[in-house]
Amino acid sequence: MKQSRWRKTAAMAVLATGIGATLGGGYPGPEAEAAPAPALAPSLMDMAARAPHARNEMDGAAPSPQASNATAGKAARLDAPHQAAGAAPAPNAARRAPGAAAPGQAGKPAPPGGKSGLAVADAAVGQAMARPIASSAEARCPAQPTKPERPGEASQTDAPSRLVCLAVAFEATLTPPQREALRLPFTAKHAVSWSNRPVDEFPRNGIALGTLGEDSLEALKALLREALSEGGYDTARGIILADDKMSSAAGGNPRWGSALYHVAFLGDPSSREPWMLQLSGRHLALNLASNTRETGVTPMFLGIEPRLFSAGGRDWAVMEPRLESMYAMLRSLPPDQMAAARLGDSHADVLLGPGKDGHFPEAEGIPYSHLGEQQKQRVRASIAAWVRTAAPASAQALLAAYLSPEALERTYIGWSGSTDDRVPGSYVRIDGPRLWLETVTLAEEALPGRGHVHTVWRDRKADYGGCFF
Repeated sequence: MKQSRWRKTAAMAVLATGIGATLGGGYPGPEAEAAPAPALAPSLMDMAARAPHARNEMDGAAPSPQASNATAGKAARLDAPHQAAGAAPAPNAARRAPGAAAPGQAGKPAPPGGKSGLAVADAAVGQAMARPIASSAEARCPAQPTKPERPGEASQTDAPSRLVCLAVAFEATLTPPQREALRLPFTAKHAVSWSNRPVDEFPRNGIALGTLGEDSLEALKALLREALSEGGYDTARGIILADDKMSSAAGGNPRWGSALYHVAFLGDPSSREPWMLQLSGRHLALNLASNTRETGVTPMFLGIEPRLFSAGGRDWAVMEPRLESMYAMLRSLPPDQMAAARLGDSHADVLLGPGKDGHFPEAEGIPYSHLGEQQKQRVRASIAAWVRTAAPASAQALLAAYLSPEALERTYIGWSGSTDDRVPGSYVRIDGPRLWLETVTLAEEALPGRGHVHTVWRDRKADYGGCFF
């Protein structure tokens, strides 16, 4: 039944309370500098080394990187676990009531209520995202030395990674209730609990960025920068800032801004045991797995409205290189190949968004092997533009898999709607034996004529690190 405006407003008020107590009275202005790093003892590297194993709950134990393929097969379809008695529904199967807390998240710190409160929170998060990472946040975990080990020194392979150190550093800036809400077991139920839908329709794992103090935001930025490539981190910042532009243009819409982005750790940050860093908001969803069976940086949802804007003293166009490469590939096809690549169905949104785990369709479009050399180069460039969002080591491993001759031989290109990336319904896809990339243009929701796109990168073998599919 369609909700009344009053009911939606009430749901958001329930969702968004209590930030004043969390932050102790407000946000810094744009001229404020990042607070110095607190003295942390014992050292963050020591804390990371002693991080406990992921907690087990009724919904199952955290996966092992050595788990057998047979075990993976049992967990391959998430439809069944979500239909089991007591299990949470799949994201698009049955949404939670607006404003309802996610399982295990009742009572967690929430961003402020009302448009004015969320506008303040958005401004604080936006100011943090627009400025460089504070040197104090980076200094908590110096880059690990590469010099040869000397007798008596601990092996670098036994030391916590810088990513783990920065995760522990971020956690150390939080209040006890925030730390409690941040961590969840690395299970299928929690891994698939991400969305690009507004938070009142689909509550997120973890803690809202609008509840974080300045020191915590700086620590989170340092963590995200380590988890992604330089360009990937810049893309994440740009998308978050674009959501604030969108929210402001809609009169402070309390469903879209940066304050409602959530961050979560699934499992305990470790250099050996599986865990995942999850960030999810209106137009960005990151699921970055570590120590898993496969190199896991997907599913990754990247969207934006507006496509071009200014914030923090610079111009932002973070999605344009990806979109330009995709449409340059499409437009390079001669008429006969363009016709062969056309898909049978039209698409109003991405096909494999949240809640569509494992639902890959049959290959459709024109095979890569039928293309000319120029077109093949553009396909490879499009794939690389997306994959290089990931941290360099992960991107290198994935590109080797996606661009192998065997993989490209089974890769297809497809499109529908329009070849003009500004027209709603324009849709382009690259579909390989593992790789899935799709982008679609949508009608603008808040800024007419400024562009609105959704994209998804998935991997048949490595979504969520290959632990559940």
